[in-house]
Amino acid sequence: MLAVSVDALTRARSVLLIRINSACQEASVADCRSGSVFGPLKVDAVRSDQGGSGSTMNRCEKVLGTVSGRVVAAAGALLIAVSAYALGIQAASVRQSDRSIADGRQVFENRCAGCHGIDGRGGERAPDIATSAKTQRRSDSELAQIITSGIPSGGMPAFSTLDASTGRALVTYLRFLQGKTGSAALPGNPQNGKAIFFGRARCSECHLAAGAGGFIASDLSSYGRARPAEEIRDAIVKPGQPSNDSRGTVTIVTRDGQTLTGVLRNEDNFSLQLQSLDGAFHLFMKSEVASVSRDRNSLMPADYGSTLSASELNDLVSFLMSMAQQEKPSSDPKKNEPSDEEE
Repeated sequence: MLAVSVDALTRARSVLLIRINSACQEASVADCRSGSVFGPLKVDAVRSDQGGSGSTMNRCEKVLGTVSGRVVAAAGALLIAVSAYALGIQAASVRQSDRSIADGRQVFENRCAGCHGIDGRGGERAPDIATSAKTQRRSDSELAQIITSGIPSGGMPAFSTLDASTGRALVTYLRFLQGKTGSAALPGNPQNGKAIFFGRARCSECHLAAGAGGFIASDLSSYGRARPAEEIRDAIVKPGQPSNDSRGTVTIVTRDGQTLTGVLRNEDNFSLQLQSLDGAFHLFMKSEVASVSRDRNSLMPADYGSTLSASELNDLVSFLMSMAQQEKPSSDPKKNEPSDEEE
């Protein structure tokens, strides 16, 4: 049953509606002609009664209306059931795909990100497998084989202990990183989300997006590319969660009484570099600092779950995802075309 496609069910529903309408019309004529509604009633008798009170014709119309109404009501209930079933299959398919991406992401971050980078775009020990055209051209079975067998000459270990379902989830997530999965469908309206980002939600006061916005928080231009919609929504409404990698503020008081609050960008044994909330950078020698206090709470407001409606959150998530999808991959051919040994 679950193998039936939504398109097939939709086509069947349209055909069923046409046939029901046609059957109702044919049944109406046939019932009056054959007398199946009134017994031996003839069409001529119906016609002759039209010159009088018309009660016989009225009775015919009422009965036919009742019969047709019941047929149409039953057909409508069937159409609603078919539509609900089709939508249920579609929703279940999306949920299943989202679970596969989430499972694959967990495996990728635990076993692959240390070499290939958290976004799959390469690291110090392994090449880019997200935007690489050569990797994107490989089939799912080829990628699964590489995962299982590894590339010994390139230093990639074999993950032969992964079961088949985990391997498929890992390949699904890699396709997600490559932007080749249908699971990246937008949950809302990205244009409305853009207006919310730069307007009511005031995200742009801290975050940069497609070259516009603030600098105190992270650049979100590519943030939505490697993350499912649910994860992005959680990061918005639950900024204090450790998994969201939110950064708190630091307040520095110098020995001459100056106080500055911002984000700590760099620190070594001798100096501190602070970016204040206005975006300016300040360098302090530690010998000049009287105290440093750290606030672990995120700079990001924690009330977006209540101040934004569910549809507005979907629009905001859609803006982040669509912006990331429009980002062009790296044009470095050496980075995008690794050899088999490098992969």
